[in-house]
Amino acid sequence: MRRRDPFVWWVVGAFALAVAVRWLVFLRWYRDLPIGDLNDNVFYHESANLLADGEGFVNPWEFRNGESVPTAAHPPGFTTYLAVWSFLGLDTVSWHRLAGGFVSALVVVPIGLVVRRLAGMRAAIAGMALAAVYPPLWMNDGLILSESLFVTIAGFAIWQAHRVVDEPSLRRILELTLILALGALTRSEPFLLFFFLLTPLVMFHPRLEWKQRFGYTAVAALVAMLTLAPWVGRNLTTFDDPTFLAVGPGYVLEIANCDRAYSGTFLGYWHDSCGSNWPDDPDADESVIGTVKLEAANEYINDHLGEVPKVVAARIGRVFGLYRPAQTADFDVLFERRVESHVQLGRWLHYAVMTAAVAGLVILRRRGESILPTLAVILTAVWTAAITMGITRYRVGADVAFVVLAAVTIGWLLDRWWPRSEPESPVVAEPDPEPTLEPARPEASR
Repeated sequence: MRRRDPFVWWVVGAFALAVAVRWLVFLRWYRDLPIGDLNDNVFYHESANLLADGEGFVNPWEFRNGESVPTAAHPPGFTTYLAVWSFLGLDTVSWHRLAGGFVSALVVVPIGLVVRRLAGMRAAIAGMALAAVYPPLWMNDGLILSESLFVTIAGFAIWQAHRVVDEPSLRRILELTLILALGALTRSEPFLLFFFLLTPLVMFHPRLEWKQRFGYTAVAALVAMLTLAPWVGRNLTTFDDPTFLAVGPGYVLEIANCDRAYSGTFLGYWHDSCGSNWPDDPDADESVIGTVKLEAANEYINDHLGEVPKVVAARIGRVFGLYRPAQTADFDVLFERRVESHVQLGRWLHYAVMTAAVAGLVILRRRGESILPTLAVILTAVWTAAITMGITRYRVGADVAFVVLAAVTIGWLLDRWWPRSEPESPVVAEPDPEPTLEPARPEASR
C-alpha cells in the first residue's frame, strides 16, 4: 500500500485552522452584526435565496415589491455558491457568513501546493499557516461579499499557472482557462487575467513552438468563450443595453469620478453624492441605468483628464496602504463595516507581508523561477484600483500573491538559519498526456 504523503495532513490541518479562525471571528464579532438594507451584502444573501427557490437571477429589492425583475448587478458565481447552501436549508444570514468563511479558508490548499513547489515543505507549511490567520484574507467573510470566493480562485489560478510553467500541456492550459473563467463569473476584474496571465504565459513559453503557442491560445480562448457564453448570452438577450458580465461598472465608475473623489478628503476613494445620474425613463432596466451612469463617468473623466494621474496614484496608494492609510482604514470601518481592531491588525501585517513579498520576488528571480503568476494577480489589483476606486478589498487577489511570495522569503530564511540535515527533494511536475494540434509525423524509413 502506498504511503500517504505527510504534506496532505499539513494541508488538512491548515484548512481546519483557517476555518476555525474565520468561524470564530464570525461568532465573536459578526454574528449579531445587522446585514443592512440596500448594500451588496443584502443583495448576495437575498439573491442566493431567490435562486435556490427557483426564481432565477432576479433583483431582490424589486422582488420585495412583488416584481420579478432580472438582474446582472453582479456576475453569478458567488450567488450560485451561496444558493447551494440555501438549497440545503442553510439560508440565514449567519449561514451565508459561515459559507464565506468556509470557501475562503480553502485558499490554504493552493498556497501550500505552489509554495511547496517553489520553496519546499517548510516554506509551504509556513505559507499555509500565514494564509490561515492573515486578516486581509478573511476580513470580508463576515460581510457576505464575493471576495470570499475570489480569494480561493486567485490561489488556484497562481498554482495552476505554475503547473503550466512546469509542463505547458494543453490539458493544463485549459484547466487554467476554466479557473480564470470561474473567476470572471465571480467578479468582473479577474477577466483581466486572461490578458495579464494566460496569454503571455502561453505565447512566451520557451518550451512551446510558435505553432503550439497560437494554437493553444486559440483553443483556450474558445473554451473561455464557451464557458462564459451561457451567462453572457442570457444578459445580451435579457437587457435593453448590451450587458456582458455585469452592469456594475457604470454604477462603480460614477461614484468614483466626481468632484468629491478628485480632491479633498475623498481623493482616490468614492462618494455617494456622485451617484445622481438616472435615465429619463422611470421604467428603464438596470442595463440602461448602468449605461447612463457610465456615460456620466466617462464625460467627467474626459473633462478632467489633467487630474486623472493624481487620482489614479491616490487610488492605487489607498489600495496598498501607501496613501492616507489611516484615513482609508477609518473608511473601512465606517463604510465597509469592518471591525476596527481587525482593520488595524491587518494594516500593519500587510506592510510586513508586502515587504517580505518583494524579497520573495527577488529570490525567485535569482533562482530562475517564473514570477509571472504572482505578478499578474498583483497587476490585476493595481489595474482595478486605477480605473475604479481605492478600497482595500479590491486588493484581495494581490494579498494571496503577497502571502505566496512572503512564504518563499520565510523558506529562504529558514534555510539560512536552520539548514536541513538533508537537502529536500524538489517537487517535480509530472507531464500530462495531452492531445496534439499537429498530425503525427511518420518515422523516417530505415
